[in-house]
Amino acid sequence: MPTRMQADEVRLFGAVLEVRDMNVAGRSPYTHIEGRAVPYDTWADVGWYLESHAAGSFRQSTTHGAGKTLPLLLFHDNRSFPIGGSVEWTSEDDGLHGAWALNDRPEAQEAAKLARSGELGYLSIGFSPIRSNWEFADEWGMDLGWDHMDKVTRLESRLLEVSMVATPAFATAEVTLVRHKLERGRRADGAPRPPGRPHLDAWKRERARLER
Repeated sequence: MPTRMQADEVRLFGAVLEVRDMNVAGRSPYTHIEGRAVPYDTWADVGWYLESHAAGSFRQSTTHGAGKTLPLLLFHDNRSFPIGGSVEWTSEDDGLHGAWALNDRPEAQEAAKLARSGELGYLSIGFSPIRSNWEFADEWGMDLGWDHMDKVTRLESRLLEVSMVATPAFATAEVTLVRHKLERGRRADGAPRPPGRPHLDAWKRERARLER
């Protein structure tokens, strides 16, 4: 039986990505994406234990200092250039939501294209835990099911980056909008959203109107 591990550590992953150049002649690039970076109070199997993030656990690190502008990566590849950066964070009841400005690198444009088609429609976070609450199973064993696994709730964490991925730890961490400079952005349900400035207040007004 594997040995139980209890160690808070930064979980970052490296990957090699090869992306073919896109033919964007005559077209303006994709400029922004929006999505839920991580759901709150939702369990995920991260290998040796179950993990969840408490509501507001990233508030401090996304509202002060460098945390306001964190990199958007592909597949947690922190050895390559970012494909964009955060421009907005919103801690809502169902999770941490964000908006990211994309750069014009071929990788960023290909990622946005695939997110729009649903092939790369998910998000994943890299973070460093600060305060955690552990619950240990009386009879531990990964092969016995979730009732026999240790659980950790992250009460406070420092967010380091968000990545676009195809296989997230949390199924509801997903891209909900891809915005093209000359086109209407599209919500996850396929409904068009009117064009607007890439400005936080404009996005908030549009979101409020659609939710009425």
